[in-house]
Amino acid sequence: MEDAEEEEYLCSASDSSSSSEEFEGDDEDFSNEDGDEVDDYATTVDDECTEEDKKSQNVDALVRGNLIVQRQSMLPRVLSVSDGAVVARKPFKPPFSKGQNSNNEQLLRRLWARKRFVPWGSKSPIAIALTNHVKLPTVAEKDEQKEDVTLPPGIEPLVLWQSEELEDGDAQLTRIVVDPLLVQFLRPHQREGVQFMFDCVSGLHGADNIYGCILADDMGLGKTLQSITLLYTLLCQGFDGKPMVKKAIIVTPTSLVSNWEAEIRKWVGERIKLIALCESSREDVVTGIDNFTNQHSAIQVLIVSYETFRMHSSKFSESGSCDLLICDEAHRLKNDQTMTNKALASLLCKRRILLSGTPMQNDLEEFYAMVNFTNPGILGDAAHFRRYYEFILRRTNALLSNHLPPKMVEVVCCKLTPLQSELYNHFIRSKNVKRAITEEVKQSKILAYITALKKLCNHPKVSS
Repeated sequence: MEDAEEEEYLCSASDSSSSSEEFEGDDEDFSNEDGDEVDDYATTVDDECTEEDKKSQNVDALVRGNLIVQRQSMLPRVLSVSDGAVVARKPFKPPFSKGQNSNNEQLLRRLWARKRFVPWGSKSPIAIALTNHVKLPTVAEKDEQKEDVTLPPGIEPLVLWQSEELEDGDAQLTRIVVDPLLVQFLRPHQREGVQFMFDCVSGLHGADNIYGCILADDMGLGKTLQSITLLYTLLCQGFDGKPMVKKAIIVTPTSLVSNWEAEIRKWVGERIKLIALCESSREDVVTGIDNFTNQHSAIQVLIVSYETFRMHSSKFSESGSCDLLICDEAHRLKNDQTMTNKALASLLCKRRILLSGTPMQNDLEEFYAMVNFTNPGILGDAAHFRRYYEFILRRTNALLSNHLPPKMVEVVCCKLTPLQSELYNHFIRSKNVKRAITEEVKQSKILAYITALKKLCNHPKVSS
């Protein structure tokens, strides 16, 4: 007799080791209800007995009350793995690692068919009907319904593009409008920034072959919110009524990967299906990238660091793996000879947005590298570029003066603690400092001493 987890084997006798848990005593004889003594080995079944004889002896032992029941696990009889310790240490590989597709139905049936039931007296299992079959969700199904958000009074909708076409004498109006969920939080300069980026990445800019741009707003002007607004709009809408972007990659410094994920969740919730690769093992990174690049995957946005993308750039070589690329802190791309720049430049994606508060730091060559990254092959000489092309929208914090309260500056002077004073005096009286004051030494050493004093005045632990 057998259930789903274990199989019972009925035998008419047992040695002392196997029956010690069932009966008291080790080598004692047992008595049946009639008073007849039955020795442990009296009912031993001969190996040459037939199945019918074994069944008869088991039934007889059951009636007499000295039946030994031995339970064995069902799993070793069904599943056997060589080198089990090595297999157990390997990462789990889900059966649907390639996303949801039509073949999953067959795989699900095969997994359910592994449930085995062996009737009494039979050696072969019988199939079980799939009465509790689970229907898996597909990409087209939406996990949650979008809530209708109305704009507050006084806020106009943000229409990025509209077109009128005459069909059968009626005007058919097609529009790309930013969701009111985000429009209600956009300030005037942010609405202008979203419109600027949309015109560039959608090819509506005045110049030909322009599908990229640089948003060079100063810190605090909301470059992240503007980018999320454009990203969500393009994931939902397009010129032909279908989404303009299906897959988007956000490349950012490692320390900002989790921040981008939190910002997207803050503004649009679970409306965007994303995966953020932050502090992940190599196996998790490879699995996450494979899930993102799979055509049947529901993941729309991948957030990854510059270093991770450079190491796994070969996985994005196929066309369609990315429709929109957003690079945060993009001044890291100012040198077009670095491996990171080359890896990103080789990505088959023409819609590129660079976010940087400092697009020009040292010389114009760095700015050229960034502009050439957004729109490859479009740059001429410097004079020609400055005269005819505009790929940058630069604003400063002065725009916030009308939206923020007056800036209050309060200077608080703090005295050094006794320990800081003692350490400070000990440092300035040291031989190295005296030698730096009296003799001509390198300027770098003097700056190092000044930095050490600044740390000491902040906290002694900082200087250590």
